[in-house]
Amino acid sequence: MLLHFISDLIRNPELQRQFSKDPDGTMVKANLSEAQREALNKGQLEPVMKLLKTELASLELFAVVWVKAVVQVNSATPDTGSSGNTVQLRVEGDFFTTGTFAALKLSGMDLPAVTQSVENPGGRGSVLNCMLNLPANAPIGVYDLAVVNPDGHYGVLPQAFTIE
Repeated sequence: MLLHFISDLIRNPELQRQFSKDPDGTMVKANLSEAQREALNKGQLEPVMKLLKTELASLELFAVVWVKAVVQVNSATPDTGSSGNTVQLRVEGDFFTTGTFAALKLSGMDLPAVTQSVENPGGRGSVLNCMLNLPANAPIGVYDLAVVNPDGHYGVLPQAFTIE
């Protein structure tokens, strides 16, 4: 990946020495494509920037490099349920990963949901499908919905679900 190679080259004196002695061999060892090696060999900014732009346009790269921590919760369907019932909950948002879980939160009380699946994990337009058991003694009120990835990054949708 060109972005990582350039970043490493800037920060790593040993890689700088290797690159000075054998630029082509160093780039091959870094698994750069022929187009990436050619652009760096030309020493012209425009072709390198064009290749970097292509890499950055990749949703997965964008999520990993810059916004992995920004778990966004956009909506929950349904948004109401009754105490003593189980609800099939569909949560839409961004950057939910495999192993993500959700919980309703109200005044220190957490009602965890059981994750069934995550659609489009790691990307924009992720969907978390889960079962939410609403205990008969659950306080009536408006709850926040937290979605937590296994790495600890999370997002909260305030006042997302009402228990009636």
